[in-house]
Amino acid sequence: MKNETSPKTIQRGWLLLFLAWIIATSGTLTSLFFSEVIQLPVCSLCWYQRICMYPLVLIFPLALFPYDQKVVLC
Repeated sequence: MKNETSPKTIQRGWLLLFLAWIIATSGTLTSLFFSEVIQLPVCSLCWYQRICMYPLVLIFPLALFPYDQKVVLC
């Protein structure tokens, strides 16, 4: 039996991945704004958050573009 996914399911998965990219990008830009523009000191726990969040901004678009149905399956 073949595992077939509907176009609606694939589109939903793509939109969820795009939303995750938007959240990661906005978090990255916000943290850079507060640390570089406003000059707020960064706490040690924020460094761990940045280490995990910054690469997502680059990884998520690789999964989105070019669109490959094998990457996003829910």
